Amino acid sequence: MNILQISNRVPWPLNEGGTIGIYNFTRAYAEAGHNVTLYCLDGIKHNTPLVEAQRELEKYAKTYILPIDTDVKWDEAIKHLLQNKSYNVSRFYNALFEQEISTLLKNNTFDVVQLEGTFTGPYIAAVRRNHTGLVALRMHNVEYEIWERLASIEKNIVKKTYIKLLANQLKAYETAILQKVDVITTVTDDDAQKFKSLHPTGIFETIPAGINLREWQYLPNKETKNWYHIGSMEWHGNVDAVSWFLEEIHPQLQDADMHYRLHLAGKSIDAVRYKSIPQVVVYPQVQSASHFVKSCDVCVVPLRSGSGIRLKILEAMAAGKLVVSTTIGAQGIDYRAGEHLLIADTPTEFLAVYKQLQKGEIDVAMILKNARKLIEKNYSTEALAERQLTFYSAQ
Repeated sequence: MNILQISNRVPWPLNEGGTIGIYNFTRAYAEAGHNVTLYCLDGIKHNTPLVEAQRELEKYAKTYILPIDTDVKWDEAIKHLLQNKSYNVSRFYNALFEQEISTLLKNNTFDVVQLEGTFTGPYIAAVRRNHTGLVALRMHNVEYEIWERLASIEKNIVKKTYIKLLANQLKAYETAILQKVDVITTVTDDDAQKFKSLHPTGIFETIPAGINLREWQYLPNKETKNWYHIGSMEWHGNVDAVSWFLEEIHPQLQDADMHYRLHLAGKSIDAVRYKSIPQVVVYPQVQSASHFVKSCDVCVVPLRSGSGIRLKILEAMAAGKLVVSTTIGAQGIDYRAGEHLLIADTPTEFLAVYKQLQKGEIDVAMILKNARKLIEKNYSTEALAERQLTFYSAQ
């Protein structure tokens, strides 16, 4: 099968869930014997090592990368606000990129064009004009829902009103693009139901995000004092989660145990801001996420907004690390609380979990074994990529 993937981000380095999810499918398609072409934008603020990225991605796909400026320009933001158009989306439109896609499609035949998420929507029209095969939209999350949740927890009334407007604009945009493609795949059933309510006649399939089990080896340990959070701090959901944890939960765990530590890592993390907080260890640069995870004990995912599925949870479960997450953080994963991971939604609940762990009142070894089995059964990238292509072939 000849596959064209179009992405609004470069899936390298593997330092955040979105890039990992795209990269894993690119690699799995190629290793299954399919011909893959990858066209992606690169926001210059990400400081992507382009030579390294090109070299890595070319192992699996013919790769084209176009750097663009996606930084927020307030004059443009205001103009879009007045026009009631989504500035979140339009920042990812580039005329040269659209032209390159059109030229590629005119000169080559693909069985399927797979668009990676909401922000590739501006290029659907160009794909339709120049491609007669299947057009698939892989939705990594429900963008409008993320902003709705952010609005619900925002205390500043002006910001709340603005974020609500952004959420409404994204909802209208996502409704429109769903109707412009042939099929839609989502990473959770919950996301699929939300999109079906926007486009009842659409063809949907749920294919979770997967992980490479060769990289994430099962190395459990019995310690539970070194908690960690890893995730891109360029994503507002992670920024809010870490801020909430440090303000409301971390002080209580400090008081409970002087040996407790919180290890923080992620793209664009503000080391200066966090390193002065007692019992916090900050890692401005992590060469290998798997090595970082291996050095810690408990993965904490205190998300209060979000959608899709959290790869950091799947990776932790595969690696033999206990996961303590909010309900929102763990959504989309086929888990049972207390059997595969632990759920805490309030500071009081997080503190109770910590105290139970230190008293040995939770069977951690059992949870870790069950979690690894769940990953092996349901979240191997190779099996999920094959499911994805089988779904495409059936259309």
